[in-house]
Amino acid sequence: LLLLISIKTTMLTSSATTTTTAANLNNLVARASSWCASFGILMGARQLDHTRQPLGDLLLEPAPFSLFPTDFPRTSFEVAYEMGKPFNALVHDVCSQQEWLLEEAIVTAAQGDPDFTGRLVSLAKEVEAKGKIQNLVLGVLRSDYMLHKSDGSVEDASLLQVELNTIASSFGCLSSKVSKMHKALHGESEKDSTLPPNQADEGIAKGIAMAYQAYQKQFPDSKNVAVVMVVQPGETNSIDQRDLEFVLKTKYGVPLVRKTLAELSQCQCRTDNPELLLDPDSDLVAGVVYYRAGYTPDDYPTEKEWKGRGLVEHSAAIKCPDVFYHLFGAKKVQQELTKPGILTRFSTDATLLESCFAKLYALGEDNDQAVIDMALKDPHLFVLKPQREGGGNNLYDNDLVHALRTMTKEERGGYIVMQKIQPPSTSGVLIRRGEIAYEGDVVCELGVFGISLRDYSSSKNILMDEVVGHILRTKSVKTDEGGVAAGYAFLSSPKLV
Repeated sequence: LLLLISIKTTMLTSSATTTTTAANLNNLVARASSWCASFGILMGARQLDHTRQPLGDLLLEPAPFSLFPTDFPRTSFEVAYEMGKPFNALVHDVCSQQEWLLEEAIVTAAQGDPDFTGRLVSLAKEVEAKGKIQNLVLGVLRSDYMLHKSDGSVEDASLLQVELNTIASSFGCLSSKVSKMHKALHGESEKDSTLPPNQADEGIAKGIAMAYQAYQKQFPDSKNVAVVMVVQPGETNSIDQRDLEFVLKTKYGVPLVRKTLAELSQCQCRTDNPELLLDPDSDLVAGVVYYRAGYTPDDYPTEKEWKGRGLVEHSAAIKCPDVFYHLFGAKKVQQELTKPGILTRFSTDATLLESCFAKLYALGEDNDQAVIDMALKDPHLFVLKPQREGGGNNLYDNDLVHALRTMTKEERGGYIVMQKIQPPSTSGVLIRRGEIAYEGDVVCELGVFGISLRDYSSSKNILMDEVVGHILRTKSVKTDEGGVAAGYAFLSSPKLV
Protein backbone atom coordinates (compact mmCIF):
# COMPACT_ATOMS: atom_id res chain seq x y z
CA LEU A 1 0.00 0.00 0.00
CA LEU A 2 1.53 3.28 -1.12
CA LEU A 3 0.35 6.80 -0.35
CA LEU A 4 1.00 9.38 -3.04
CA ILE A 5 1.18 12.90 -1.64
CA SER A 6 3.31 15.82 -2.72
CA ILE A 7 3.11 18.95 -0.62
CA LYS A 8 4.57 21.90 -2.50
CA THR A 9 4.83 25.55 -1.60
CA THR A 10 2.94 28.18 -3.54
CA MET A 11 2.90 31.95 -3.73
CA LEU A 12 -0.85 32.19 -4.31
CA THR A 13 -2.94 33.95 -1.72
CA SER A 14 -6.44 32.90 -0.84
CA SER A 15 -9.53 34.89 -1.59
CA ALA A 16 -11.35 32.66 0.90
CA THR A 17 -9.81 34.70 3.68
CA THR A 18 -8.21 38.09 3.21
CA THR A 19 -5.91 37.61 6.20
CA THR A 20 -4.18 34.45 4.92
CA THR A 21 -0.59 35.18 3.95
CA ALA A 22 1.33 33.08 1.44
CA ALA A 23 3.36 31.48 4.24
CA ASN A 24 0.26 30.69 6.28
CA LEU A 25 -1.43 29.28 3.22
CA ASN A 26 1.50 26.98 2.50
CA ASN A 27 1.41 25.76 6.07
CA LEU A 28 -2.35 25.20 5.93
CA VAL A 29 -2.10 23.18 2.70
CA ALA A 30 0.57 21.00 4.31
CA ARG A 31 -1.43 20.51 7.52
CA ALA A 32 -4.67 19.73 5.68
CA SER A 33 -3.01 17.28 3.30
CA SER A 34 -1.32 15.56 6.22
CA TRP A 35 -4.66 15.45 8.05
CA CYS A 36 -6.12 13.64 5.02
CA ALA A 37 -3.30 11.10 5.12
CA SER A 38 -3.52 10.63 8.90
CA PHE A 39 -7.28 10.17 9.07
CA GLY A 40 -7.91 8.44 5.76
CA ILE A 41 -9.46 11.02 3.44
CA LEU A 42 -8.02 9.01 0.57
CA MET A 43 -8.85 7.74 -2.90
CA GLY A 44 -7.07 5.62 -5.46
CA ALA A 45 -4.50 7.72 -7.32
CA ARG A 46 -5.31 8.56 -10.94
CA GLN A 47 -3.54 10.13 -13.88
CA LEU A 48 -4.00 13.90 -13.84
CA ASP A 49 -4.62 14.05 -17.60
CA HIS A 50 -7.96 13.65 -19.37
CA THR A 51 -7.80 9.84 -19.19
CA ARG A 52 -8.11 9.77 -15.36
CA GLN A 53 -6.67 6.25 -15.46
CA PRO A 54 -5.99 4.58 -12.07
CA LEU A 55 -2.30 4.36 -11.20
CA GLY A 56 -2.63 1.09 -9.29
CA ASP A 57 -4.97 -0.83 -6.99
CA LEU A 58 -3.14 0.15 -3.78
CA LEU A 59 -1.67 3.52 -4.73
CA LEU A 60 -3.58 6.14 -2.76
CA GLU A 61 -3.67 9.91 -2.59
CA PRO A 62 -5.70 12.46 -0.60
CA ALA A 63 -9.16 12.88 -2.07
CA PRO A 64 -9.52 16.29 -3.77
CA PHE A 65 -10.73 18.73 -1.12
CA SER A 66 -11.48 22.36 -0.39
CA LEU A 67 -8.96 23.98 1.93
CA PHE A 68 -11.69 26.05 3.58
CA PRO A 69 -15.32 25.21 4.39
CA THR A 70 -17.72 26.71 1.87
CA ASP A 71 -20.28 29.39 2.73
CA PHE A 72 -23.84 28.02 2.71
CA PRO A 73 -27.04 29.67 3.98
CA ARG A 74 -28.11 28.23 7.33
CA THR A 75 -31.80 28.44 6.41
CA SER A 76 -31.31 26.49 3.17
CA PHE A 77 -29.22 23.89 5.00
CA GLU A 78 -31.97 23.39 7.57
CA VAL A 79 -34.64 23.12 4.87
CA ALA A 80 -32.59 20.45 3.08
CA TYR A 81 -32.47 18.42 6.29
CA GLU A 82 -36.18 19.01 6.89
CA MET A 83 -36.97 17.46 3.50
CA GLY A 84 -34.97 14.31 4.27
CA LYS A 85 -37.70 12.23 5.91
CA PRO A 86 -40.44 13.30 3.45
CA PHE A 87 -38.20 12.19 0.58
CA ASN A 88 -37.54 8.88 2.38
CA ALA A 89 -41.29 8.33 2.54
CA LEU A 90 -41.88 9.50 -1.03
CA VAL A 91 -39.42 7.00 -2.50
CA HIS A 92 -41.06 4.11 -0.71
CA ASP A 93 -44.62 5.19 -1.42
CA VAL A 94 -43.93 5.56 -5.16
CA CYS A 95 -42.16 2.20 -5.30
CA SER A 96 -45.07 0.59 -3.47
CA GLN A 97 -47.36 1.70 -6.32
CA GLN A 98 -45.51 -0.18 -9.02
CA GLU A 99 -48.18 0.26 -11.68
CA TRP A 100 -47.60 4.02 -11.80
CA LEU A 101 -43.83 3.63 -11.67
CA LEU A 102 -43.52 0.93 -14.36
CA GLU A 103 -46.53 1.58 -16.60
CA GLU A 104 -46.66 5.38 -16.55
CA ALA A 105 -43.65 7.24 -15.17
CA ILE A 106 -40.73 5.34 -16.68
CA VAL A 107 -42.18 4.05 -19.98
CA THR A 108 -40.76 6.73 -22.29
CA ALA A 109 -37.31 6.51 -20.72
CA ALA A 110 -37.30 2.71 -21.02
CA GLN A 111 -38.10 2.99 -24.73
CA GLY A 112 -35.46 5.67 -25.30
CA ASP A 113 -32.82 3.83 -23.27
CA PRO A 114 -33.66 0.15 -23.89
CA ASP A 115 -30.25 -1.32 -23.07
CA PHE A 116 -30.15 0.00 -19.52
CA THR A 117 -33.34 1.61 -18.19
CA GLY A 118 -35.33 -0.82 -20.33
CA ARG A 119 -33.48 -3.80 -18.85
CA LEU A 120 -34.09 -2.54 -15.33
CA VAL A 121 -37.80 -2.14 -16.05
CA SER A 122 -37.95 -5.68 -17.47
CA LEU A 123 -36.26 -7.00 -14.33
CA ALA A 124 -38.71 -5.09 -12.13
CA LYS A 125 -41.64 -6.58 -14.02
CA GLU A 126 -40.18 -10.06 -13.57
CA VAL A 127 -39.99 -9.49 -9.81
CA GLU A 128 -43.51 -8.10 -9.80
CA ALA A 129 -44.85 -11.08 -11.77
CA LYS A 130 -43.19 -13.69 -9.57
CA GLY A 131 -43.92 -11.82 -6.36
CA LYS A 132 -41.45 -10.21 -3.99
CA ILE A 133 -39.60 -12.74 -1.87
CA GLN A 134 -38.25 -10.00 0.42
CA ASN A 135 -40.59 -7.20 1.51
CA LEU A 136 -38.02 -5.20 3.45
CA VAL A 137 -35.96 -2.70 1.46
CA LEU A 138 -33.12 -0.47 2.59
CA GLY A 139 -32.63 2.97 1.12
CA VAL A 140 -29.36 4.85 1.48
CA LEU A 141 -30.66 7.94 -0.28
CA ARG A 142 -28.96 11.22 -1.08
CA SER A 143 -30.88 14.25 -2.23
CA ASP A 144 -28.59 16.75 -3.97
CA TYR A 145 -29.26 20.49 -4.06
CA MET A 146 -27.74 23.66 -5.44
CA LEU A 147 -28.43 27.27 -4.60
CA HIS A 148 -30.11 29.27 -7.35
CA LYS A 149 -29.77 33.00 -7.87
CA SER A 150 -29.08 34.71 -11.19
CA ASP A 151 -27.35 37.50 -9.30
CA GLY A 152 -26.98 38.38 -5.64
CA SER A 153 -25.46 36.91 -2.51
CA VAL A 154 -25.26 33.35 -1.24
CA GLU A 155 -27.50 34.25 1.69
CA ASP A 156 -30.44 35.25 -0.54
CA ALA A 157 -30.34 32.23 -2.90
CA SER A 158 -33.10 29.63 -3.08
CA LEU A 159 -32.59 25.86 -2.81
CA LEU A 160 -33.27 23.66 -5.87
CA GLN A 161 -32.97 19.90 -6.12
CA VAL A 162 -30.50 18.57 -8.67
CA GLU A 163 -31.45 14.91 -8.26
CA LEU A 164 -32.26 12.21 -5.75
CA ASN A 165 -29.74 9.36 -5.74
CA THR A 166 -31.13 5.97 -4.78
CA ILE A 167 -28.20 3.70 -5.66
CA ALA A 168 -24.50 3.81 -4.72
CA SER A 169 -24.79 7.17 -2.94
CA SER A 170 -21.13 7.66 -2.12
CA PHE A 171 -18.72 9.75 -0.03
CA GLY A 172 -20.70 9.55 3.19
CA CYS A 173 -17.62 8.43 5.11
CA LEU A 174 -15.06 10.74 3.53
CA SER A 175 -17.43 13.70 3.84
CA SER A 176 -17.81 13.05 7.56
CA LYS A 177 -14.01 13.19 7.86
CA VAL A 178 -13.77 16.41 5.84
CA SER A 179 -16.25 18.04 8.23
CA LYS A 180 -14.01 17.00 11.14
CA MET A 181 -10.90 18.26 9.33
CA HIS A 182 -12.41 21.69 8.71
CA LYS A 183 -13.53 21.92 12.33
CA ALA A 184 -10.05 20.93 13.49
CA LEU A 185 -8.30 23.46 11.23
CA HIS A 186 -10.80 26.32 11.17
CA GLY A 187 -13.33 25.89 13.98
CA GLU A 188 -13.16 28.54 16.67
CA SER A 189 -14.22 25.87 19.14
CA GLU A 190 -15.38 22.27 19.14
CA LYS A 191 -18.94 23.60 19.48
CA ASP A 192 -18.64 26.07 16.59
CA SER A 193 -22.24 26.13 15.28
CA THR A 194 -21.22 27.50 11.88
CA LEU A 195 -19.56 24.12 11.12
CA PRO A 196 -22.37 21.57 11.62
CA PRO A 197 -21.63 18.00 12.75
CA ASN A 198 -21.75 15.31 10.10
CA GLN A 199 -22.40 11.69 11.04
CA ALA A 200 -23.21 10.27 7.63
CA ASP A 201 -20.70 7.46 8.13
CA GLU A 202 -22.27 6.28 11.39
CA GLY A 203 -25.80 6.66 10.03
CA ILE A 204 -25.20 4.63 6.89
CA ALA A 205 -23.50 1.89 8.89
CA LYS A 206 -26.41 1.86 11.33
CA GLY A 207 -28.92 1.41 8.50
CA ILE A 208 -27.02 -1.53 7.01
CA ALA A 209 -26.62 -3.10 10.47
CA MET A 210 -30.34 -2.77 11.18
CA ALA A 211 -31.16 -4.44 7.86
CA TYR A 212 -28.73 -7.24 8.72
CA GLN A 213 -30.38 -7.74 12.11
CA ALA A 214 -33.83 -7.76 10.51
CA TYR A 215 -32.69 -10.50 8.11
CA GLN A 216 -31.36 -12.58 11.00
CA LYS A 217 -34.79 -12.43 12.65
CA GLN A 218 -36.40 -13.63 9.40
CA PHE A 219 -33.96 -16.53 9.00
CA PRO A 220 -32.86 -17.53 12.54
CA ASP A 221 -31.52 -20.90 11.35
CA SER A 222 -28.91 -19.24 9.12
CA LYS A 223 -25.79 -18.97 11.25
CA ASN A 224 -23.34 -17.62 8.67
CA VAL A 225 -24.75 -14.38 7.24
CA ALA A 226 -22.85 -11.48 5.67
CA VAL A 227 -23.47 -8.13 4.05
CA VAL A 228 -22.42 -8.07 0.39
CA MET A 229 -21.06 -4.81 -0.96
CA VAL A 230 -21.35 -4.86 -4.75
CA VAL A 231 -18.32 -3.05 -6.17
CA GLN A 232 -16.78 -2.19 -9.51
CA PRO A 233 -13.59 -3.95 -10.62
CA GLY A 234 -10.64 -1.64 -9.97
CA GLU A 235 -12.65 0.61 -7.63
CA THR A 236 -10.73 3.81 -6.76
CA ASN A 237 -13.13 4.99 -4.04
CA SER A 238 -12.47 1.93 -1.89
CA ILE A 239 -11.49 3.85 1.26
CA ASP A 240 -14.94 5.45 1.53
CA GLN A 241 -16.32 1.91 1.20
CA ARG A 242 -13.82 0.23 3.55
CA ASP A 243 -14.70 2.72 6.29
CA LEU A 244 -18.23 1.31 6.30
CA GLU A 245 -16.89 -2.23 6.35
CA PHE A 246 -14.75 -1.49 9.42
CA VAL A 247 -17.52 0.35 11.31
CA LEU A 248 -19.92 -2.54 10.65
CA LYS A 249 -17.42 -5.05 12.01
CA THR A 250 -16.12 -3.13 15.03
CA LYS A 251 -19.36 -1.51 16.21
CA TYR A 252 -21.99 -4.06 15.20
CA GLY A 253 -20.08 -7.32 14.65
CA VAL A 254 -21.43 -7.48 11.10
CA PRO A 255 -19.18 -9.15 8.49
CA LEU A 256 -18.98 -7.71 4.99
CA VAL A 257 -17.68 -9.25 1.77
CA ARG A 258 -16.98 -7.43 -1.50
CA LYS A 259 -18.17 -8.88 -4.79
CA THR A 260 -18.60 -7.68 -8.35
CA LEU A 261 -21.78 -8.33 -10.29
CA ALA A 262 -19.89 -10.91 -12.35
CA GLU A 263 -18.86 -12.73 -9.18
CA LEU A 264 -22.46 -12.70 -7.95
CA SER A 265 -23.50 -14.44 -11.18
CA GLN A 266 -21.62 -17.52 -9.90
CA CYS A 267 -23.76 -17.68 -6.75
CA GLN A 268 -27.03 -19.51 -6.36
CA CYS A 269 -30.04 -19.68 -4.13
CA ARG A 270 -30.51 -22.54 -1.70
CA THR A 271 -32.50 -25.47 -2.99
CA ASP A 272 -34.89 -25.41 -0.01
CA ASN A 273 -35.38 -21.63 0.38
CA PRO A 274 -34.65 -18.39 -1.47
CA GLU A 275 -31.58 -17.36 0.53
CA LEU A 276 -28.66 -16.29 -1.68
CA LEU A 277 -25.79 -18.71 -1.08
CA LEU A 278 -22.41 -17.03 -1.49
CA ASP A 279 -20.17 -19.95 -0.56
CA PRO A 280 -21.54 -23.52 -0.46
CA ASP A 281 -18.51 -24.79 1.48
CA SER A 282 -18.98 -22.42 4.42
CA ASP A 283 -22.76 -22.09 4.01
CA LEU A 284 -22.31 -18.28 3.81
CA VAL A 285 -25.47 -16.43 2.73
CA ALA A 286 -26.18 -12.80 1.80
CA GLY A 287 -28.39 -11.08 4.34
CA VAL A 288 -28.04 -7.60 2.83
CA VAL A 289 -26.81 -6.67 -0.65
CA TYR A 290 -25.55 -3.08 -0.69
CA TYR A 291 -24.82 -1.68 -4.15
CA ARG A 292 -21.84 0.61 -4.72
CA ALA A 293 -21.95 -0.43 -8.39
CA GLY A 294 -24.66 -1.25 -10.91
CA TYR A 295 -25.73 2.35 -11.55
CA THR A 296 -24.24 2.68 -15.04
CA PRO A 297 -24.41 0.56 -18.22
CA ASP A 298 -20.62 0.24 -17.95
CA ASP A 299 -21.21 -2.02 -14.94
CA TYR A 300 -23.02 -4.54 -17.19
CA PRO A 301 -20.53 -5.30 -20.01
CA THR A 302 -21.80 -8.87 -20.44
CA GLU A 303 -24.85 -10.95 -19.59
CA LYS A 304 -22.99 -12.25 -16.52
CA GLU A 305 -23.54 -8.95 -14.73
CA TRP A 306 -27.24 -8.93 -15.55
CA LYS A 307 -27.47 -12.51 -14.30
CA GLY A 308 -25.85 -11.46 -11.04
CA ARG A 309 -28.29 -8.58 -10.62
CA GLY A 310 -31.21 -10.89 -11.36
CA LEU A 311 -30.09 -13.49 -8.81
CA VAL A 312 -30.01 -10.85 -6.11
CA GLU A 313 -33.43 -9.43 -7.03
CA HIS A 314 -35.08 -12.87 -6.91
CA SER A 315 -33.42 -13.81 -3.61
CA ALA A 316 -34.37 -13.28 0.03
CA ALA A 317 -31.53 -10.81 0.63
CA ILE A 318 -32.54 -7.30 1.72
CA LYS A 319 -31.48 -5.06 -1.15
CA CYS A 320 -30.03 -1.57 -0.95
CA PRO A 321 -31.59 -0.64 -3.24
CA ASP A 322 -33.95 -3.09 -4.89
CA VAL A 323 -34.71 -2.53 -8.57
CA PHE A 324 -37.79 -0.40 -7.79
CA TYR A 325 -35.87 2.04 -5.59
CA HIS A 326 -33.17 2.09 -8.30
CA LEU A 327 -35.72 3.12 -10.93
CA PHE A 328 -37.09 5.87 -8.71
CA GLY A 329 -33.74 7.61 -9.12
CA ALA A 330 -34.19 7.92 -12.89
CA LYS A 331 -34.34 11.50 -14.14
CA LYS A 332 -37.61 10.69 -15.90
CA VAL A 333 -39.31 9.86 -12.59
CA GLN A 334 -37.98 13.11 -11.14
CA GLN A 335 -39.54 14.98 -14.06
CA GLU A 336 -42.87 13.13 -13.83
CA LEU A 337 -43.22 14.03 -10.15
CA THR A 338 -43.14 17.74 -11.04
CA LYS A 339 -46.34 17.43 -13.12
CA PRO A 340 -49.41 19.07 -11.54
CA GLY A 341 -51.29 16.75 -9.19
CA ILE A 342 -48.77 13.89 -9.26
CA LEU A 343 -46.79 14.54 -6.08
CA THR A 344 -49.91 14.87 -3.93
CA ARG A 345 -50.84 11.28 -4.87
CA PHE A 346 -47.81 10.05 -2.95
CA SER A 347 -46.84 12.63 -0.34
CA THR A 348 -48.55 14.59 2.41
CA ASP A 349 -45.57 16.96 2.34
CA ALA A 350 -46.03 17.99 -1.29
CA THR A 351 -45.84 21.74 -0.65
CA LEU A 352 -42.50 21.41 1.14
CA LEU A 353 -40.98 19.12 -1.48
CA GLU A 354 -42.27 21.14 -4.44
CA SER A 355 -40.50 24.21 -3.07
CA CYS A 356 -37.17 22.71 -4.17
CA PHE A 357 -38.24 21.44 -7.61
CA ALA A 358 -36.43 22.92 -10.59
CA LYS A 359 -38.21 23.23 -13.93
CA LEU A 360 -38.11 19.89 -15.75
CA TYR A 361 -39.43 19.09 -19.22
CA ALA A 362 -40.31 15.81 -20.91
CA LEU A 363 -38.89 14.70 -24.26
CA GLY A 364 -39.91 11.94 -26.63
CA GLU A 365 -43.63 11.99 -25.88
CA ASP A 366 -46.60 13.78 -27.41
CA ASN A 367 -45.38 16.85 -29.31
CA ASP A 368 -42.09 17.81 -27.69
CA GLN A 369 -41.17 20.39 -30.34
CA ALA A 370 -41.98 23.32 -28.06
CA VAL A 371 -39.52 22.04 -25.46
CA ILE A 372 -36.87 21.52 -28.16
CA ASP A 373 -37.36 25.02 -29.57
CA MET A 374 -37.14 26.53 -26.09
CA ALA A 375 -33.85 24.74 -25.34
CA LEU A 376 -32.35 25.54 -28.76
CA LYS A 377 -33.21 29.21 -28.45
CA ASP A 378 -31.30 29.61 -25.15
CA PRO A 379 -29.15 26.48 -24.67
CA HIS A 380 -27.11 28.16 -21.92
CA LEU A 381 -30.21 28.13 -19.73
CA PHE A 382 -30.79 24.36 -19.88
CA VAL A 383 -29.19 20.95 -19.29
CA LEU A 384 -29.94 17.76 -21.24
CA LYS A 385 -29.91 14.89 -18.75
CA PRO A 386 -29.91 11.13 -19.54
CA GLN A 387 -30.97 8.33 -17.19
CA ARG A 388 -27.46 8.07 -15.76
CA GLU A 389 -25.54 8.51 -12.50
CA GLY A 390 -21.89 9.07 -11.70
CA GLY A 391 -21.02 12.44 -13.27
CA GLY A 392 -19.92 13.37 -16.76
CA ASN A 393 -23.14 12.37 -18.51
CA ASN A 394 -25.06 15.63 -18.93
CA LEU A 395 -25.00 17.69 -22.12
CA TYR A 396 -24.56 21.45 -22.19
CA ASP A 397 -24.46 24.28 -24.73
CA ASN A 398 -23.23 23.07 -28.15
CA ASP A 399 -23.46 19.40 -27.15
CA LEU A 400 -27.07 19.95 -26.10
CA VAL A 401 -27.86 21.65 -29.40
CA HIS A 402 -26.26 18.88 -31.46
CA ALA A 403 -28.10 16.15 -29.56
CA LEU A 404 -31.52 17.77 -29.85
CA ARG A 405 -31.02 18.35 -33.58
CA THR A 406 -29.86 14.81 -34.37
CA MET A 407 -31.70 12.43 -32.01
CA THR A 408 -34.88 10.62 -33.04
CA LYS A 409 -38.01 11.13 -31.00
CA GLU A 410 -37.58 7.72 -29.38
CA GLU A 411 -33.96 8.48 -28.49
CA ARG A 412 -35.03 11.80 -26.94
CA GLY A 413 -37.26 9.81 -24.61
CA GLY A 414 -34.12 8.67 -22.79
CA TYR A 415 -33.46 12.29 -21.74
CA ILE A 416 -35.15 15.17 -19.95
CA VAL A 417 -34.50 18.90 -20.22
CA MET A 418 -33.77 20.65 -16.95
CA GLN A 419 -33.51 24.29 -16.06
CA LYS A 420 -29.83 25.10 -15.57
CA ILE A 421 -29.39 26.16 -11.98
CA GLN A 422 -27.52 29.45 -11.65
CA PRO A 423 -25.72 29.29 -8.29
CA PRO A 424 -24.12 32.30 -6.63
CA SER A 425 -20.36 32.02 -6.23
CA THR A 426 -18.11 32.38 -3.25
CA SER A 427 -14.32 32.22 -2.97
CA GLY A 428 -12.38 29.01 -2.42
CA VAL A 429 -9.06 27.21 -2.58
CA LEU A 430 -9.18 23.69 -4.01
CA ILE A 431 -6.44 21.13 -3.31
CA ARG A 432 -5.41 18.10 -5.34
CA ARG A 433 -2.44 15.91 -4.44
CA GLY A 434 -0.97 18.41 -2.00
CA GLU A 435 -1.08 21.38 -4.37
CA ILE A 436 -3.49 24.20 -5.05
CA ALA A 437 -5.34 23.10 -8.17
CA TYR A 438 -7.62 26.15 -8.29
CA GLU A 439 -8.02 29.39 -6.38
CA GLY A 440 -10.92 31.72 -7.13
CA ASP A 441 -14.68 31.72 -7.45
CA VAL A 442 -16.42 28.44 -6.66
CA VAL A 443 -19.94 27.05 -6.45
CA CYS A 444 -21.16 24.13 -4.36
CA GLU A 445 -23.66 21.27 -4.25
CA LEU A 446 -25.14 19.95 -1.00
CA GLY A 447 -26.24 16.34 -0.63
CA VAL A 448 -28.28 15.15 2.34
CA PHE A 449 -28.25 11.46 3.31
CA GLY A 450 -31.49 9.79 4.35
CA ILE A 451 -31.71 6.21 5.62
CA SER A 452 -34.96 4.30 5.19
CA LEU A 453 -35.67 0.69 6.17
CA ARG A 454 -39.27 -0.03 5.29
CA ASP A 455 -41.70 -2.87 4.55
CA TYR A 456 -43.69 -3.18 1.32
CA SER A 457 -46.25 -5.42 3.05
CA SER A 458 -47.01 -2.96 5.86
CA SER A 459 -46.77 0.81 5.58
CA LYS A 460 -46.63 1.05 9.37
CA ASN A 461 -43.57 -1.19 9.67
CA ILE A 462 -40.82 1.42 9.49
CA LEU A 463 -37.63 0.07 11.07
CA MET A 464 -35.51 3.14 10.37
CA ASP A 465 -36.27 6.60 9.07
CA GLU A 466 -33.48 9.08 9.71
CA VAL A 467 -31.54 11.96 8.18
CA VAL A 468 -27.95 11.18 9.10
CA GLY A 469 -25.52 13.58 7.46
CA HIS A 470 -24.41 15.42 4.36
CA ILE A 471 -21.83 15.93 1.65
CA LEU A 472 -20.75 19.24 0.17
CA ARG A 473 -18.94 19.29 -3.16
CA THR A 474 -17.24 22.43 -4.38
CA LYS A 475 -16.03 23.19 -7.90
CA SER A 476 -14.76 26.02 -10.04
CA VAL A 477 -17.41 28.29 -11.54
CA LYS A 478 -15.98 27.22 -14.92
CA THR A 479 -17.06 23.57 -14.42
CA ASP A 480 -20.55 22.30 -15.24
CA GLU A 481 -20.29 18.68 -14.02
CA GLY A 482 -19.98 17.87 -10.33
CA GLY A 483 -18.75 14.34 -9.51
CA VAL A 484 -15.77 13.92 -7.18
CA ALA A 485 -14.97 10.39 -8.36
CA ALA A 486 -15.32 11.61 -11.95
CA GLY A 487 -12.71 14.29 -11.29
CA TYR A 488 -14.84 17.44 -11.49
CA ALA A 489 -15.49 18.44 -7.86
CA PHE A 490 -13.71 18.69 -4.51
CA LEU A 491 -14.97 17.53 -1.11
CA SER A 492 -15.85 20.34 1.26
CA SER A 493 -18.11 21.06 4.21
CA PRO A 494 -20.63 23.84 4.78
CA LYS A 495 -19.92 26.96 6.78
CA LEU A 496 -23.36 28.21 7.75
CA VAL A 497 -23.96 31.90 7.16
